[in-house]
Amino acid sequence: MPWEYTLKEFSDVVGGYINCDGSQRFSGVSIDTRKIYPGQIFFAFPGAKVDGHSYVEEAIKKGAPAVVVTKDVSVPHIKVDNTLRALQNFARWHRNNYPVKVFALTGSCGKTTSKEIITALLRQKYKVVSSHGNYNNEIGCPLSLLEIDISTDWAVIEMGAGKPGDIAELCAIAYPDESTVTVVGPAHLEKLHSVANVAIEKMKIAEVLPPWGHFYVNSDNKYILDIAKSLPVSKTYYGTNGDVVLKSLKVVSEEKMEMDVEPVGKLIIPLCSSQNVYNFLLAIAVSLRHGIQVDETVLLEAYNRVGRIKILDIHDLHVIDDSYNANPLSMFSAIEYLSLKAKESFKCAVLGDMLELGNEAKKWHFEVGREVGKKRVNTLFLYGEYSDEVAEGARETGVNKIYRFDCHKDIADAIKSEVPQGAWILIKGSRGMKMEKVIEYLKSE
Repeated sequence: MPWEYTLKEFSDVVGGYINCDGSQRFSGVSIDTRKIYPGQIFFAFPGAKVDGHSYVEEAIKKGAPAVVVTKDVSVPHIKVDNTLRALQNFARWHRNNYPVKVFALTGSCGKTTSKEIITALLRQKYKVVSSHGNYNNEIGCPLSLLEIDISTDWAVIEMGAGKPGDIAELCAIAYPDESTVTVVGPAHLEKLHSVANVAIEKMKIAEVLPPWGHFYVNSDNKYILDIAKSLPVSKTYYGTNGDVVLKSLKVVSEEKMEMDVEPVGKLIIPLCSSQNVYNFLLAIAVSLRHGIQVDETVLLEAYNRVGRIKILDIHDLHVIDDSYNANPLSMFSAIEYLSLKAKESFKCAVLGDMLELGNEAKKWHFEVGREVGKKRVNTLFLYGEYSDEVAEGARETGVNKIYRFDCHKDIADAIKSEVPQGAWILIKGSRGMKMEKVIEYLKSE
């Protein structure tokens, strides 16, 4: 059953000034008038490019009983000092109104994939709400929590960290009962400065657990393992040793792998990189703790639903579209996946820069280049400021055909002339590099 509150209740919770009938009820929130439904209140977020206050009249016309603002407006409203803080405080209060359990997860790689698989397995037994897509920031987290209602048993909440304090702030809204860090690695180093600092930030998700809380430990990540030792809560260890153990892994077809997991046995999972195998192990650990049968079909469907990596056949080329985003761990994972898919076929990598790596950017781009060579990629196309570093690492591990470009169209043209039919091509880079444009140009040829 959907929740309902009065505007007066909301105003009291967020400490706002209400200028309309406080007895009116609402049953949802919106931050986008293009997606608002009647009965939802609208939060007007100020912005450099778009100011939500410009849309308050539209929100009322579409059925909002009131809007939440920081400026004086002529429509029914609740005025607060900070609309984001009001949303967060309301979500925190709402979360504590229900006897729901929250599972929170973060990590340098694999957050969204793990979230989807865990959610799918829990739904076999419980009513679950889950973060949409990668709704993992200071806005997405409270919006996800506000989907909790009286029928909800679990909320699975993804949390991202780009700077110190992010995880603690999100945990102070969500109050997790169980949590995990998928993996700690080099990501967001521009503001976190070192992998050790990344670990400190990520592990806040474990340190805030209540005495009855539970933490799932990736036993093969030294940063997580070291910090987990001092946690005063119960723990489940998964990896190549622990409570849920990967005994063996082998490719059984072009699309599938077989993993032998103790104490579950053999399971068929989609063909994926070793990093994604840990996402499956984590989900299995959660299932076992909560007495849920591990269903291969559920695993397969959940993994495919994430849809981060897409296989496209374009002009007799097999394109692995992993252009969504990138950091060193996800780059290594994608290059490994290229190697698995291509087998003995011609392999090509089209790589853009990884952003937000700070002073360690050159180092990690060099390491990505080395990985390209280790996985026997035949040809490397590069785009971005750190192309020289990637090229240097690739040459060191045996890649001879390396090309650098200043625009996406030139890359597409070079692929057409340099890459043989039937080749496999990985396309990946940070969001800001817009590597999907290479695919657009390939399709338009």
